[in-house]
Amino acid sequence: MRFLSKLTIALVLLITTIPLAWSAPPPYQYTAEDFLYETWFKVEAADLLGTGASQLVVLGRDYIEGRLSLQLLSWEGDKPTSKWESPNLLAEGPAMVSCGRPLPSGEPMLIVLTQDHLYLYTCQDEKIILSSQFKHSLSPLELSVADLDGDGQDELLVVRLGQRQPTYDEQVVEVYRLTEAGLVKIGSSGLLGQIRSLTAGDLDGDSCAEVVTDSGLSSRAGVFTVLGWDADRQELVTRLRVDNLLPTMAFSMAIAVGGDGPLLYTADGWGRLNRFQLVNGQLVPVSEHSSFPKGLVGVTVGDLNGDGRGEIIAVGHPNNLYVVSLN
Repeated sequence: MRFLSKLTIALVLLITTIPLAWSAPPPYQYTAEDFLYETWFKVEAADLLGTGASQLVVLGRDYIEGRLSLQLLSWEGDKPTSKWESPNLLAEGPAMVSCGRPLPSGEPMLIVLTQDHLYLYTCQDEKIILSSQFKHSLSPLELSVADLDGDGQDELLVVRLGQRQPTYDEQVVEVYRLTEAGLVKIGSSGLLGQIRSLTAGDLDGDSCAEVVTDSGLSSRAGVFTVLGWDADRQELVTRLRVDNLLPTMAFSMAIAVGGDGPLLYTADGWGRLNRFQLVNGQLVPVSEHSSFPKGLVGVTVGDLNGDGRGEIIAVGHPNNLYVVSLN
């Protein structure tokens, strides 16, 4: 009887600890608390300096100093070091940021979209410089950059108001080409609800990027929509809609290639990082979620030290940085 009692207790402990093991924090390569800004809004990884390694582009704000700006962080030794900071964007905020190759030259650029201007930054003599700026009247809400048609030139994807409803806003994703004269609209999506998060990248491996949105109200579970570019119709068309993919809203998303191929990474306010793969037209979890000690507000993927192995960079509310192995 005593043996059966111990066996029962052991089984109960095993069952209760398995979910904890699945959701345990990943092994950290680097962590930093209260880092760089009072609040982080966005983090992107891209090799803007041409070093063969990814740098981190961070959008953040210091409230006491009245500063909203971007910083470029390069990995030196075992920690990130700020190599450049933008001018104060507070007067033009809210501001959005992404990285890509929006011109036919294929030059990597840092793209900053404020409420007044589009700023393009490039690297020259190992320094970040402002190469172009354009005035606009878009009233943008969110920004991403990706190559929708596989021609090697990235399009700008801008979330804008589509239709105002009594209790919420229906929003759309508009597609723009960048020319020497500025932004040229080439298409749009249909109404997608109130978009809370946006990303774009080649999710199915066909060299053409998909656009992914999370739409909903407050922080409750919403609708994930995967859209693709229809060149004949010149619009973003819905390929997949999924209700309640996450138990709450995604604060941030990213698409990057991992060991299982192209993956969609989602970060939520409960500190959970999920990874999904597009399989047979469905978003399928690659593994159980990873848990972080703070609610997550940002996620991106890059090779920070240039060793050919990627890292996941997650930002915990309000300004905590976590770097973990990609696999």
